[in-house]
Amino acid sequence: MSGHMVDQVREKMLDFFGASSKDFDLIFVANATAAIKLVADCFRDLAEKSRDRTFWYGYHKDAHTSIVGVREFTYGQSYCFENDQEVEEWLQFPENVHVNRSNPNGLGLFAYPGQSNMTGRRLPLSWSWRARHSESLQTTYTLLDAAALAMTYPMENIFQDPDRAPDFTCFSLYKIFGFPDVGALVVRKESGHILTLRKYFGGGTVSMVSSFGDTPWHRSKGLQAPTYKLHEGLEDGTLPFHSILALGEAIDVHLRLYGSMRNISAHTSHLMEQLHRGMAGLRHVNGRPACHIYSENRDFKNPNKQGSAIAFNMMLSNGGYVSYTDVERIANDAGFYIRSGGVCNPGGIFSLLGYEPWMTDRALSAGHHCGANGISVLNGLPTGIARVSLGAMSTRQDVDLFLDFLRSTFVDADKESNLSALSATSTLRSIPSDATLEQTIAAEPVADTISEYRKKPRARHIPFLSHLRRKPVARSPSLPAMNLTSGLSTIR
Repeated sequence: MSGHMVDQVREKMLDFFGASSKDFDLIFVANATAAIKLVADCFRDLAEKSRDRTFWYGYHKDAHTSIVGVREFTYGQSYCFENDQEVEEWLQFPENVHVNRSNPNGLGLFAYPGQSNMTGRRLPLSWSWRARHSESLQTTYTLLDAAALAMTYPMENIFQDPDRAPDFTCFSLYKIFGFPDVGALVVRKESGHILTLRKYFGGGTVSMVSSFGDTPWHRSKGLQAPTYKLHEGLEDGTLPFHSILALGEAIDVHLRLYGSMRNISAHTSHLMEQLHRGMAGLRHVNGRPACHIYSENRDFKNPNKQGSAIAFNMMLSNGGYVSYTDVERIANDAGFYIRSGGVCNPGGIFSLLGYEPWMTDRALSAGHHCGANGISVLNGLPTGIARVSLGAMSTRQDVDLFLDFLRSTFVDADKESNLSALSATSTLRSIPSDATLEQTIAAEPVADTISEYRKKPRARHIPFLSHLRRKPVARSPSLPAMNLTSGLSTIR
């Protein structure tokens, strides 16, 4: 009974994505990382039967850490494409571009994100089709990380034509619906056979297993089409059927609320353009920018190029950077839920922040590491970013309130304090660490302002990147000032 209902939800999920069950199968997994790991395991196992005993792996520099980690299965046969142009050149002339591939005809996998989970920039979706139709890349498969993209993008644009779709596409479904905690791997059926040759098998994925004898064997359900379907050979053990049944309800509610992902895409794209324009326009009294936005995309109006996220750092009027961990903490205390740090995007962080390999080594030796206890600013450069995201339930009021918050908190409008800060930081190399910044703030009158701000009743918390919102209220005409841009001492 539960198996039948799970298959109904599977069909409903494929339909939500605009993917025909005739051309695609869906494997339920824990999350997008588990989907990536499943594909990686299958490629590693198959590659062990090749002469090279490994496979080539290429990935884009905007990839999530979970995509990057697959390279450790390749015994050094991996390559990171540093920009889109490099990918374009490789797809056009695979045999002429050096990508650290010893056997061009060997098994290969190319992975990239549909949307950078750091900046929200959307990457070309045509790469899968171009790789499939390249005569020199007939043994290279494609893996699309759609975890960030699928939150606000109509996936039927990807799956409506099976010939143009990636071979494998991974999702974290809770990022679309908020609940339940489950992920999915959508597999193009014409490519699915490559996943059926993995070594490991779990309960429910085999039709028969021998336990005794000189050569124990097993028979995978994935190799017994059409008796069994692809997903039956890859979903190990008992599925989280309660969560999957809840997923069916989440899909129904989502469609009742929003109608379609196209509606969400148009809505969030409009809000994102407003948010980007407002943040880019924040200026201190001396004319210097108060917000540094990181992006390789200049067209924030185009939903094919930009998703609903912005990576940024707040800046002081003297040109230094405010600690991104403090920006997150203060924003969260004010009811704006943003994220900060490396956001699991190492290539994006270090390329957009201007790091070179020797500089990352220096940061490591200085004691920096990912997480809340890392060093936010080192030798004048931030080591991470703050990220604000919008979703289906975000409103123009949310955007306006967040911009008001940034303006009243981090923009220096006092000429005297601004000049004082400038004169005190002529040899600025870095701003204080988080601990130093907290001590400085505590010693300044601004601490009283923050305390008063917290005592005042606030309309509500604004849950950016959340699917649960409280009932909207009228926008507050102004937010109390709690400016942090003056009075910060310089450390050398």
